[in-house]
Amino acid sequence: MKKIFAIVTLLVSLVLSVTTGFVGTAAAAQQYPSLVDGATLLQPVDKTNVLNTLRQIETKHGIRCAVLTVKSTQGMDIRDYAQAVQDQYFANAEKGSILLVVNMSTRKWHITTDKTMRTKIIDKVVTGQLKQAFLNDLSKGNYAASFTKYGRKVDELMTYYEKEGEAYDPSKEFNFGALGIGGIISLLIGGGVKKSMVASMSNVTNAVSAGQYLKRDTFNLIGQNDRYLYTHTTVVPKAKSRNNDSGSSGGSGGHGGGGGSF
Repeated sequence: MKKIFAIVTLLVSLVLSVTTGFVGTAAAAQQYPSLVDGATLLQPVDKTNVLNTLRQIETKHGIRCAVLTVKSTQGMDIRDYAQAVQDQYFANAEKGSILLVVNMSTRKWHITTDKTMRTKIIDKVVTGQLKQAFLNDLSKGNYAASFTKYGRKVDELMTYYEKEGEAYDPSKEFNFGALGIGGIISLLIGGGVKKSMVASMSNVTNAVSAGQYLKRDTFNLIGQNDRYLYTHTTVVPKAKSRNNDSGSSGGSGGHGGGGGSF
């Protein structure tokens, strides 16, 4: 109950902090702006530019692509906070929702995806390519650039999904052809080096037969015997694996994403 109360309190605070940006109708009240700068990190002109960029991406792909900055989550885990805010205010897109939350008091960030978006931008891409796109600027305090790059990377990943019909997965980009070519080149170089080294050794010559490597009358086998003693077998139950990766969030079919510090 305490956790539920905390979520409700934080969401109410969020509503009060951004009400000036809404049209005073019941329908408009459900459409929150894609950028809510609760921590006041952006100048007005930068806020306008970032918001326009996010809106264009949302319109292009039919998604929600939002950014929320807060001064504090009041001790609440940023992942739980991000998921609660997304479910309440940014889950109104048929083709999926993605939300970046930045907590300035702990200098932590978290990206949460709903179950629809999670199939289009997979978790390891969130904590990989997407993180790499914006984290450097976020760490340096270049907030407008950071949020813009976040949005553009989401645009790029969504474009890939719409073109290929599947989410971008870096593990599928492994080129076996390049591996084969690299192996052949390595063998050729290694063979050349070996041949050069052997040729430079004046005291080494090729043997005509294997018998030349044997030193006669140095070994005499007078008897042999194999004796079986016993076999001892120990069976140890295999431990069940658990997913304790703090970089990703949610279970199968639920929220996805991941986060970290900056």
